[in-house]
Amino acid sequence: MRFLQNYLKYRRALRAQAKAERELEKIYPPNLSSDFDSGEFADYIRREDQLYEWKKLIQTDYFRNKAINLNVPMPDQEDKEMYGTVDWDDDPKQPKYLTDKGLRVIRDAIREEQRQRREPVNYWFAIVVGVIGSIAGLISAFK
Repeated sequence: MRFLQNYLKYRRALRAQAKAERELEKIYPPNLSSDFDSGEFADYIRREDQLYEWKKLIQTDYFRNKAINLNVPMPDQEDKEMYGTVDWDDDPKQPKYLTDKGLRVIRDAIREEQRQRREPVNYWFAIVVGVIGSIAGLISAFK
């Protein structure tokens, strides 16, 4: 149930971020030369970077919760290859988010843990299905 709640929270946050991204695309500066001089283009780029960081923070939160539920260790936050930091001007707390490499590492670790948890179930399921099939075969042979 925790996984479903985490996933729904993640999808809802991604939907809100995508909506903000679409709204930003609507106000894209049409005249680049004059907008570049007036600073509108720089403002657009700054807002686009903020949306990118927001998306990365959403993904980091989702995978952190998933890793906690599965007891998978997160990458070290001091590793610059694994984590990026939001600029102080955008958020004084300077939260850290997983980079693309960090996301790949944690995804692989989560998938491996999920695979390890599924293996015993698959093993016993195959045995039970085999026994049921054998019993059904014996019953039909003796009838």
